[in-house]
Amino acid sequence: METIHEYPALEKAINEKELVFIYISQPQCSVCKSLLPKVEELMEDYPRITNYYLDTLEVPIAAGQLSVFSIPTVILFVQGKEHFRLVRTFGLREINDKIAKIYQHFDSDRIT
Repeated sequence: METIHEYPALEKAINEKELVFIYISQPQCSVCKSLLPKVEELMEDYPRITNYYLDTLEVPIAAGQLSVFSIPTVILFVQGKEHFRLVRTFGLREINDKIAKIYQHFDSDRIT
């Protein structure tokens, strides 16, 4: 999972990539720390999705632009538009179920 250090880089990725998954957190969040490796492992099942980690303390403008008010937050963008968002209380199964429904609609010819 690539770490985002500047909001313009994230904005560019969202607009240019077909599928973008963002894990939003802060270093002092213990739940976020324990969930991150599990989410990273889950995302290995979806190689066509570009994955990013965003620390809201490092890039606060991104939190504002994405309307992130609680952590952890995960967001999936499909073709530049937010498709789903899970905030604070969610599990791996919920993430997987939502991604799987979307992912099956993208064949290898359409993904960049």
